[in-house]
Amino acid sequence: MAGTSTTMATPSTAGTGTTLTLLTYNLNDHAVSDNSPADWSMGKQHAALRALILAEQPDLLCLQECFTFPNSLTEHYDFYGPTPSHRGDCWVATRKGGPVQADGPPTSAGPCVLLPVRLGSRRLVAACAHLAPFAGNGLKRARQVEAIVAAASRLAASPSLEEAQPGPEAGPGVGPEAVGALQAPLVLAGDMNMREDETSVAAENGLTDAWVELGCPKEHRFTWNTMINHYYYDGKQYTARYDRVLLGPGLAPVQMRLVGHTPCSEVTRHFLSDHFGLAVQLRLD
Repeated sequence: MAGTSTTMATPSTAGTGTTLTLLTYNLNDHAVSDNSPADWSMGKQHAALRALILAEQPDLLCLQECFTFPNSLTEHYDFYGPTPSHRGDCWVATRKGGPVQADGPPTSAGPCVLLPVRLGSRRLVAACAHLAPFAGNGLKRARQVEAIVAAASRLAASPSLEEAQPGPEAGPGVGPEAVGALQAPLVLAGDMNMREDETSVAAENGLTDAWVELGCPKEHRFTWNTMINHYYYDGKQYTARYDRVLLGPGLAPVQMRLVGHTPCSEVTRHFLSDHFGLAVQLRLD
């Protein structure tokens, strides 16, 4: 199956704390590779994407450039959104019966959907973004990240489900310790479209970059790699780390790896998206 063979990048020590898993993926929905087989269809593409995600079974799912694909997973995931971006929609989803569940309604900040969630007794904010494209929009992306962090701070201070619906009517996964924490940790994942000289934007907004924190592993660097993924016949061949996982205080990366980075059919240059996804394990301290 596409994207299941790469060994995760792991720090020297995982430390202690509660862990959760996340998958972020720009699906490039409603488009297929120019290198797809003649009998390939959008139905087959959705089925392959569904199989990949269900094999990973992340607690949190962050999807970008979506049109109709989320319909394929509603039996297994609860979706929150959509928030539109310059192409398609962004969604955050929680796995049904999983350890991470929604703890309030979602909100939007530009091309980003934010959702307060609860993991045991802890509250955090999960955000999925598809920031502005093109090299010349670095300042716009920086302002978008600033707005997302501000929105996350407001959302963290909003009432939890238990506060809004006290007693037995509280939503699933909401324990008696639920509070509207003012400094809930933030995980911001998605297609950031950032160039290498924009890596400092995370620190400027009080965030860390999961890939950097894991020691910048080369094998998990490029989520855009047209040297091997010839999605477009006439596409420029280059590599980039467009897709990122940024973390607020209280969250640390444990492991990270690429997904969707191997061919999805007998055609060696046929991939499910023009991007590769990222599967990340996080520790909530």
